[in-house]
Amino acid sequence: MDCGGTGDQELTHLAIPFRAYGTDPRSFSIAQIVSPVTCHLSPPPLRIAFVIINANRHEGTSRAVLEVAERLATQGHQLDLWARTYENPSPNVQWVRIAGPTRPEVLDFESFRMICDRRLPTHDYDIIHSAGPNTSVADVYTIQTVHPVKVREFSPLRSVAETSVIRRFSWRAYDDRVIAAEKRAYRNEGPRGRKVFLPVSIGTRSELLAEYPNLGSRQPPDAVSQDSGFDDREELERHSESACYVENIHVVPNGADLDRFTPANRSLHRSDVRREQGLADDDFVMVFSGGDWRRKGLDLALQAIAKVSRPKIKLLVVGHDRAGDDVRRLSDELGLQDRVIFAGFRTDVHRYYAAGDLFLFPTAYEAFSLATIEAAASGLPVLMPDVSGASELIGCGTTGTFVERDPQHIASVIEMYVRSPDLVRQHGENARSIVESKFNWDTITRQTLVVYRSLLAHRAGQ
Repeated sequence: MDCGGTGDQELTHLAIPFRAYGTDPRSFSIAQIVSPVTCHLSPPPLRIAFVIINANRHEGTSRAVLEVAERLATQGHQLDLWARTYENPSPNVQWVRIAGPTRPEVLDFESFRMICDRRLPTHDYDIIHSAGPNTSVADVYTIQTVHPVKVREFSPLRSVAETSVIRRFSWRAYDDRVIAAEKRAYRNEGPRGRKVFLPVSIGTRSELLAEYPNLGSRQPPDAVSQDSGFDDREELERHSESACYVENIHVVPNGADLDRFTPANRSLHRSDVRREQGLADDDFVMVFSGGDWRRKGLDLALQAIAKVSRPKIKLLVVGHDRAGDDVRRLSDELGLQDRVIFAGFRTDVHRYYAAGDLFLFPTAYEAFSLATIEAAASGLPVLMPDVSGASELIGCGTTGTFVERDPQHIASVIEMYVRSPDLVRQHGENARSIVESKFNWDTITRQTLVVYRSLLAHRAGQ
């Protein structure tokens, strides 16, 4: 798989077949919007509402929303953030605070969704953009997860979780309401007209189409014009589901802040973090970052470390899991007290990536993990299973390595990197390069704005 290319090239090849400026919708591509040759007028700023329950920078979905919203605001667009909470608000973004209960989770979600459904249509927005089914009246939906798929993937882990009957009932109630909300929201047309869906990875796109097969109007590849924005039939089929082209579903990935997550942090923070956490300069340090430890495979990472006999190989765990006591106990039972460091929740996670040599993430389910992208941007090779988003980031085999969710296999891959410092260095450099070219927030913001403009042009031409 080719890991090369640039974000701007991706823009040119992403066809958006909306009828706009009198063109045939099958031959209309993003290049017609972004090209300085074909654009003669400076389009006016947009009035945009982003919708998410809690806006912060420590949850992946929320951070993705803020990165795009705040960049659009600095470009002069009017940005209203409809949210219950907003940590460290930007002066360029107007917070529309949605009051309501925060517990239990199902009541938090349902009350927020109902208020937004009622109030959003009373405002004159050009674009309403929702992170998932937080409202049914949005124009654009970013798809970080497809909830029925997530529930199925979580089911084995939840079945063995140490929790109360009340908590299990709460999980079920929440899942039922979110799935019902997806069914209401994920339709081709809404009260404001055409809808567009932006899954964050090819895998998430496939999951979306499998669960909601009525989305999009599909055509066989032969029915799509050669000018549709794809270079050839092979490329078209790579971007298609079952060799069909779906006109209102487009992959717009997650990204990383290239200034915050950078290999340059090593000279600034590596020694300090290692000293703070009791790590030696010659330790080989793998970093794991995140909560929900069982789902993200921390238990498997611990078992893998136990199978590697070298005492200088360490695991630095960044993050907290309220239900993670059993994983901590497992670390002790495996005798890893001197080799595993639980650093807790950190707001300066970029410093901890600087202290590492590899990023280890044997997760069971993701859409496109921000942690893996940020680790790659920091110059760390990424070890993860072939879940959604992984093929885009490490599928070429030069930015990291696929691992099975098996401690023995993980241990063997760790040993491979420990034996080859040159491989660690080269894969780390390549990981940084792919994020610079494809997964940076400036490129993703441009892609998102092009989707907005094309959707508005489509509506104006109806």
